Amino acid sequence: MWNNIYKLFFYKAFSIKGRSNKKEYAVKVLLNIVVIIIWSCTIDKYGKGDTFFSFLYVVFLGSLEIFLSLQFIPLSIRRFHDINCSGWWTLLFILPVTNIVLLWFMLKKGTSGTNKYGDEPKY
Repeated sequence: MWNNIYKLFFYKAFSIKGRSNKKEYAVKVLLNIVVIIIWSCTIDKYGKGDTFFSFLYVVFLGSLEIFLSLQFIPLSIRRFHDINCSGWWTLLFILPVTNIVLLWFMLKKGTSGTNKYGDEPKY
């Protein structure tokens, strides 16, 4: 179990080489959304104030969110590799109009077997 969690969240966290399947992409995006929701719902209660706990709360959740957000770019590049597209397509996330189309690409079934970016992800 711990080996699968390590592979899912830390093994290729900042690598742009290889491929990532829909499962890895969906889990990381959903985790990012959950952290944002928890933070936004609890920041008024725990994050405001002059206590040391408030400081730790903001630093911990802020650091977690930064770590998850920085993983999003290499993860998107690997996800594009899985559908046999160039990772440069990730730059289109900058344009708000293209996000719906890119989301469809991210949820599309990956190439079966080996493609020019590597072997099919096993986990």
